[in-house]
Amino acid sequence: VIWILCAGVDNNEVIKVSRSGGADPDGYEPGDLYVNIRVRDDPVFRREGPDIHVDAILSIAQAILGGTIQVPTLTGDVVLKVRPGTQPGQKVMLKKKGIKTRESYSYGDQYVHFNVIIPANLTPKQRELIEEFAKEEQGEYKERAAAGGSR
Repeated sequence: VIWILCAGVDNNEVIKVSRSGGADPDGYEPGDLYVNIRVRDDPVFRREGPDIHVDAILSIAQAILGGTIQVPTLTGDVVLKVRPGTQPGQKVMLKKKGIKTRESYSYGDQYVHFNVIIPANLTPKQRELIEEFAKEEQGEYKERAAAGGSR
């Protein structure tokens, strides 16, 4: 039997193919064939119905300052703007970049989850700059506390 799957078929769906099963023992028409769908996990994308999820890795500088990154989609890479102050675990949605809904013209969405990589080894210059940043940050906290906690 040659059979073409419809776009949007999901894991654990059962599809009936009429008169394509085994022969009837009495010599009548063959029975129906029931196909159990198993969708293999993808190394890049995670699927939830018509929506897909992908992880994007940001450096600490990209998370703080913002910038642009390339993100894979089902139709190829896109350039995504990262906002300054992006937090680890934060996500953004790319509308209609997911999987086509079965027997419909609509598409799911793609969610990009941001993971921020904290460097394990710093150069002396990087360490100096981070320490300077920490001192500046401590000064701002002390000023806020003295002003009653308002920003």
